[in-house]
Amino acid sequence: MTADLKTFIKRAMARGERIDVGQFRLVNLTAVREKAGEHWPSTKKKVFAAGTQFLAKRLADEDAVIPCEEGFLVLFARPPDDPAAFLSALGEALMAFFLGSPESAEIGVESEASRVAADEITQLATASAAPTPIHIKTPEAKPAEPSRLPRTRPVSEYQDEDVLAHYRPLWDAHKQVIAINAALAKVVVGGRALEGRRAIATGMSKVSQFDLDTCALDAAISMMTALARKQKRITLRIALHASSWSDREHRSALSARIESLPEPARKSLLVRIDGLTDQPQAQAAALAELGQLGVGLMAEIPFGETGLDAFSACPISLFACASPAPSNANSEGLMDHDARALNQMVRSAAAHKAATYLHDVRDLLVLKAAMASGVRFFSGQSVVPDRPAPAPGQAISMVDLYRMHKVA
Repeated sequence: MTADLKTFIKRAMARGERIDVGQFRLVNLTAVREKAGEHWPSTKKKVFAAGTQFLAKRLADEDAVIPCEEGFLVLFARPPDDPAAFLSALGEALMAFFLGSPESAEIGVESEASRVAADEITQLATASAAPTPIHIKTPEAKPAEPSRLPRTRPVSEYQDEDVLAHYRPLWDAHKQVIAINAALAKVVVGGRALEGRRAIATGMSKVSQFDLDTCALDAAISMMTALARKQKRITLRIALHASSWSDREHRSALSARIESLPEPARKSLLVRIDGLTDQPQAQAAALAELGQLGVGLMAEIPFGETGLDAFSACPISLFACASPAPSNANSEGLMDHDARALNQMVRSAAAHKAATYLHDVRDLLVLKAAMASGVRFFSGQSVVPDRPAPAPGQAISMVDLYRMHKVA
């Protein structure tokens, strides 16, 4: 149990010293509110109550935690040895905690450390009863450091046709953990963030494929670079479109971005080529070019494809395909012939020393059948939803997925 705000202020004023403050900003609350609809007031109350309790259990009795409109403030009676590192780790733990509930799974967390004078926190006394906007003057606050993780804004702050990065968690069925995140670009249409490729294909947006590619790649590189400075690693997947890669200027620009990553980190960047699913030879040739940059390679193939010889000259580490749509409204998973085709695909991939990945999974029965066929990685609305920041490597069992899906 942490100290109440008035007690904390009284003690701080008596000491007359500057106070170390931690700020946790909850990202993507707009999407959570839209999803909750008329239940938003109760959902918001539960999110902030759960977050407050989570933080309080990890702070000292003399510290204080305060919910505010965009997240939480933590006031330290005795600062940690490295406040920024402590808050970063605590922020990641808080994001993993929110990921475990379907109501809050889309929430990202950003942390920041600062210092304020003791008399500057007295304004918080009237704000502790309910979540309201809190502003603290921080005259000595340092400018943002390059190691700080990239910040994101709610969709409501963007205009139509704006392109923004999101992350799609990939669930590892073998290890029962979130193992990889796909960095992808979404485009704002009518106040909603839609997947960029589909928005273009359906005529809902006129942004270019190159715009989507640069957005996703820049987001991935920024995230990997920021984490590397914190001596942390993350595996990210991105997709480049064939039309971008075939254009000499665009290919040069994309290659330069990839080469900005330190060479050892490039293997943690899995790259695939979109738009050539039905042209394996052309896709393999493009991937071979990408492989020269030192990145990991991922091939996109039609569902159930078993002939992978076109990729024999490429060191593919992951073969991916989209989940088929349910055959009818009462679908009970994969048809027998689909399950057999997936099983053969898994065997063919294993012969190339590669794993398999099924995306766009919308049915837990399909996921279960694909798991039985040997597929390792999964993503889609029945797994973990897209989010504005990478999902931490949190252990999630099949039982957890069933529970989250049932509540949702």
